[in-house]
Amino acid sequence: MTNAPEQRRSAALTPANYRAVRFSMLFFIATQIVPFVVLFEAKYLYDGSYVSPQADQGFGVAGAVLMALSAWVAWQALRARTGPDARERVATRLKVAAGLGLLAMLTVIYQWGLRYASPQGRFGEMYYVISGADMVYAVVGLIMVGIAILRNARQDMAPERFWTAEASVYFWVYVALAWIASWVVVFLL
Repeated sequence: MTNAPEQRRSAALTPANYRAVRFSMLFFIATQIVPFVVLFEAKYLYDGSYVSPQADQGFGVAGAVLMALSAWVAWQALRARTGPDARERVATRLKVAAGLGLLAMLTVIYQWGLRYASPQGRFGEMYYVISGADMVYAVVGLIMVGIAILRNARQDMAPERFWTAEASVYFWVYVALAWIASWVVVFLL
């Protein structure tokens, strides 16, 4: 009995199929910008540039920095996919990215627990809706990264089989950028 991970084979993507699925994923991510644009516009329509004096910008900065680091580490997983120990390097980077993302999510959950902004006020309404949207996208991104970690452990990471990890990194980077944009809109502008 060996301890090596089971090598599963899935259908490899041809170069044409790979370009098509990559374009489709990037198009999907581009369409997901629309809900955030609508939320940001609604924030200015209903709330203007008001920021509650009780708002803890330190936790907002911490969450945004953690998400930025998480996106950077996830992007490094794409760059680590070649070489003799690629599987371990990719898995490590994806796990670190997921861990940083979880920490960022905990900063939002902590802020929600503090209730520094009333949900009945306009700032509170927009804060909870925008941060809630961030959390939903982050949960979906973490699920995608988790699936990529599991697939990485179960099959070889030949370039034509790397799509799951690549797609999850693209989506995770989008989630991080949306998170940072939300912080800027809610706390700075």
